[in-house]
Amino acid sequence: MPSLIQQLDNLPKTAAITCAGKHSLLADLMKNAAQIRQQYPQLCQRTIAINYTNLPEFVCALLAFDGWCSGIYLCPPNVSVPQQDIIHWPLKTKNKLTNSNLHTASPRSVQTTWYLATSGTTGEPKWFSHSFLSLTASSKHSHKLQALCWGLLYQPFRFAGLQVVLQALLSGADLVDAADYEPLAQMAVLKLGDVTAVSATPSLWRQLLMTGQLSELALRHITLGGEIADQSVLDNLKRVFPKAKLRHIYASTETGVGLVVSDGLAGFPVKWLEDPSQSVSLKVSKQQHLLVKPPHQICQTLSAQTDTQGYVDTLDSVAVKDDRVLFMGRSTGVINVGGNKVYPEKVEQVILQCPAISQAKVYPKKSPMMGELVVADVTVIDAGDPQSVKQQVLAICKNNLQRFEIPIKIKIVSNIAPDPSGKLNRKQQHD
Repeated sequence: MPSLIQQLDNLPKTAAITCAGKHSLLADLMKNAAQIRQQYPQLCQRTIAINYTNLPEFVCALLAFDGWCSGIYLCPPNVSVPQQDIIHWPLKTKNKLTNSNLHTASPRSVQTTWYLATSGTTGEPKWFSHSFLSLTASSKHSHKLQALCWGLLYQPFRFAGLQVVLQALLSGADLVDAADYEPLAQMAVLKLGDVTAVSATPSLWRQLLMTGQLSELALRHITLGGEIADQSVLDNLKRVFPKAKLRHIYASTETGVGLVVSDGLAGFPVKWLEDPSQSVSLKVSKQQHLLVKPPHQICQTLSAQTDTQGYVDTLDSVAVKDDRVLFMGRSTGVINVGGNKVYPEKVEQVILQCPAISQAKVYPKKSPMMGELVVADVTVIDAGDPQSVKQQVLAICKNNLQRFEIPIKIKIVSNIAPDPSGKLNRKQQHD
């Protein structure tokens, strides 16, 4: 398969990447990438760990090393690379490349393995391998897509962020970096860049909706991923942008993109299960976990989660209701209340049915009697009587949840910030 830089040779070079108010043309980044190859021919067929500095330099490194190096690790901060004989990029002066620590390789194209780390929201981060084909399986190409301007709200070295970067590059679209800002600052960057396409987690979308400025964007493409897309956030986005293409994507760092839903409804149609016409085969296990069988080769690390037919256990629990398959939450993130399993995502979706609540986060609290108990942080749309809001939330919970699922404590907070990956961190918290 042609490398990333080879595929971009067939596209117009007028696309730009905007970062901190500065514009970098794709044509210039491609020239810089070619210069890196010429300057360091010894890097050919070696494994590179890219340490993120800024978006233009990151993209330049991807252009230089895909199809040139045997492996690329996209390194989040404070996550160790599981290899000793590896070169870190950008190069540090004290670690200059010399003939003594590099072997000379013929400068020919190679098939590059990409390594990405999980976000670690439910445990320690793990590394998983991908091919360029598996990373771009959902990337689309058309003249309409070329006219878009993508806003990047994810960290680009994460799977979801890389998807946005590659989609923009492969469609020849502009890309605006707004990842490392607070919501109001993100809105300012997105508006200044005339962004027309955004991909974000439901948590991030809720924060953008709370700014009251989201409708000022002329969005034509809206994508949700990384977390469960519940009906309330889908409905709110459709209300603000009735003409935009709205879709939510189920994907993971481990298996890649599993499915894309564009009918505006939570979950996905039950008819997709065991449907041979789907690009990714889907079924539900006896444990009510979603199993996926991607068309591409999966990482060897997943062998323990793969059955004899090649289906991978995603560890995501689902429930079939009428004609939809609904996501309940991560089986690895359940709260154990006296032996009863509670999915924090399910409780959050119920709490968000309360009109006064704009965001919710549910997490466990240790209990000597029950093992764990359910606690909820919430943000309110309008500052009113806190006790009245809590009573409204409790009433909705009692009508929709079992007793052990109902939060024993509801805390009204000023903000619920997602972690750097854009997801809610529901790990055990201490008072």
